[in-house]
Amino acid sequence: MKAPFLRTAYNYDTDAASNESGLVCLEPTLAQQHFKDECDINNILRQFNVTGLLPEAPLSPRYGDFTGIHDYHTALNAVIAADDGFMALPATLRARFQNDPEQLIEFLDNPNNYDEAVKLGLVDQKMVENDQKIEAEIASMGE
Repeated sequence: MKAPFLRTAYNYDTDAASNESGLVCLEPTLAQQHFKDECDINNILRQFNVTGLLPEAPLSPRYGDFTGIHDYHTALNAVIAADDGFMALPATLRARFQNDPEQLIEFLDNPNNYDEAVKLGLVDQKMVENDQKIEAEIASMGE
C-alpha cells in the first residue's frame, strides 16, 4: 500500500498549484472602480463611528399588494400592462401627471383625491359604490 501524500511547506509549491488551478479572465473587468470607496468596509465603519448611521439604500422600501405576482415574468407583465394603460389615457390627462404613471398611482392612492378622480374619469363612481355595498354586506355577515 502506498503511503498518503501529506502537503507541507517543504514539499508543496503553493504558487505552482495556484497557477495550475487558477482562473484566468482575459475579458476586461466590468467592475466600476469609482465605487470602491463606497464599498470599502473600513470607510463604512469609519462613517458609522462618526455619525452612528449606516449608509442609506438608494431606493426606499415600498409596500403594495403583490399577491398575484410570483415571478419576474409576471411582475414585468404587470408593469407593462400598467404602463400601457397609462399611455391609453388622453394626452392632456397624462400631462396632468407629468407623463409619469407613478404620480397617477400616488394620486389614486390618496382618498382625498376621490372626487377629482371621478371628475377626471379615472374612477367609475358606480363601480366604487357597488364595491362598497359588497364590502358592507361581507362585513355584516361576519358580525
